[in-house]
Amino acid sequence: MRLTEIRTDPRPIAVARIGIGIATVFNAVEAFEILQRIASGRLAVPIFEGMPILTTAWLVVGLLLAVAAGIAVTFGFMTSPAAAISVVLSATVLLWDQQAYSSHRWLATLLLVYLVFAQSGTTWSVRPSRTRTSVVWWPQLLMMSQLSVLYLFSALSKMNLPFISGKPLSTWVWLDLPWQLYFVASVMTVVVELVIGIGLWFRASRRVAVVFGLGLHLSIITLMNNETFALIAFAITCVSLYPLFIARPAWRTIREGAVEGVGVETAKRA
Repeated sequence: MRLTEIRTDPRPIAVARIGIGIATVFNAVEAFEILQRIASGRLAVPIFEGMPILTTAWLVVGLLLAVAAGIAVTFGFMTSPAAAISVVLSATVLLWDQQAYSSHRWLATLLLVYLVFAQSGTTWSVRPSRTRTSVVWWPQLLMMSQLSVLYLFSALSKMNLPFISGKPLSTWVWLDLPWQLYFVASVMTVVVELVIGIGLWFRASRRVAVVFGLGLHLSIITLMNNETFALIAFAITCVSLYPLFIARPAWRTIREGAVEGVGVETAKRA
């Protein structure tokens, strides 16, 4: 059996669908606010040649479509078409103006691409499948890999003297602390992100990685002094993928290609 034929429990991907759908709505509202400032002339407009000029009317239409698609994904209504529409709208926002780019929006866009093929509306949705008891696993594997790369790259990008010194962190948070604490916090940030990126994959370290991940995102939301709305969307996006790691098939099961459905094999956790 090939990797693309492995099937597993539909509930973890349903959790991921709900989280990504909620984050999509948040991202749509954030993008609308940025593009509206561009359209009103409050920001410069370095758009690509040939792209239409932004107008409030078109932005409102785009916002309504994006929010509707995000809600449809959240509730599992026509999930694949809704996710595809969300991808197109998000890509349009990213191409329309460079000021609309953000790493969390790009992450959510990639995850929506995988969600198109993940059969995530099978359960915990307004239109659950009455015949499908398992879903394909390969889109989940891509999602998990994407999240792991995110944490690892974030940690590696911080392995430099300017960040480790604690100076950047001191400007990002609202707390007024001694520089020694900023230094310790910077080092711990790198360590925590490495633990999450690697530890989520293994049974022995998975619980620690999940706790670290929840603590990391909670601290980011509560301590950062700006962009709280975007950080909440980012946290929801990442944390909603944790069940994919918790419930993934065992390594031995994956190697043997023995997962046939939701039964004894899918209960064997790594």
